[in-house]
Amino acid sequence: MKKIILFFLIVILTKGILAQEIQKVAKAKDIALTDAPADTSTKHWNLNGSGSIQFSQASFSNWASGGQNSLGLIAWLNFMANYRNGKHVWANNIDLGYGFNLLGKASEAKFNKTNDKIELTTAYGYELHKNRKWYFTVLANFRTQFDAAYNYPADSSGSSNFRIISKFMAPGYLVAGIGITYAPAKWFYLYVSPSSGRFTFVTDQLLADSGAFGVERGKNFRGEFGPYLRADLNKDLAKNINITSTLELFTDYIHGFGNIDVNWSLLLSLKVNKWLAASIQTQLIYDDDVMIQSEPTEPAGPRTQFKELLGVGLTYKFK
Repeated sequence: MKKIILFFLIVILTKGILAQEIQKVAKAKDIALTDAPADTSTKHWNLNGSGSIQFSQASFSNWASGGQNSLGLIAWLNFMANYRNGKHVWANNIDLGYGFNLLGKASEAKFNKTNDKIELTTAYGYELHKNRKWYFTVLANFRTQFDAAYNYPADSSGSSNFRIISKFMAPGYLVAGIGITYAPAKWFYLYVSPSSGRFTFVTDQLLADSGAFGVERGKNFRGEFGPYLRADLNKDLAKNINITSTLELFTDYIHGFGNIDVNWSLLLSLKVNKWLAASIQTQLIYDDDVMIQSEPTEPAGPRTQFKELLGVGLTYKFK
């Protein structure tokens, strides 16, 4: 865990320095799929992004109302590298996040993971019309997590046994396909593909043997083929308020066509000054192949998954 925290600190600092140097050399403006700089050799590339580290802490001593000591951290980084040369556009995005809290006394604190995300997206587009709104696009998206997650069931004797329920590449998801992108504004684009592959990886054999995340029992891989839609929005609502949202929809032609898998994430950032900001992150997932048992007495089945994170801390945006 210390390595993960150190990784985020190093990445955020180095990305900020790198972006400042690129800005001095290229002096490029923000670009998305539709907003590119002039076609000169020094302005093909544009780098920008933001990162944040947010802490929370509570301590109690002889507190009559009761309470539990806690220490928490949430860190995230979003980095974009976009390229344009004539009708050719190449957009790349890295979205990383990790968070945890420690509950109880320092000597016996219980570790709980609150956020864990690795997501990489790359898309090549070829301009189909001079108005820069329609593009032939090849897109690939990959996501997994940094660290293992556990459940901690308590048995009748009061002891706790834990087991791994997910880890790096268990699951891992890859979506790749060919489609059309419609980009009416620099802050929004919609990608539609009638023929995309969606691949699920479960590299942990114990999880694979249990059929976790929709793979066939004993196998480490599941392939699906079907239509895929992705809508991305990144817009400043006001001078110091930004909203970023991504919605993904997918259904499999062969197995359960019409059962739509949903992955919708949203980040709302409220900037106080250059370094201080508050953020609200939410993510909603529905996957018909992922079985979840919410109560021990209930059968496992697909469930709507929802996550919300609220934090205040150090945030830096670089262009």
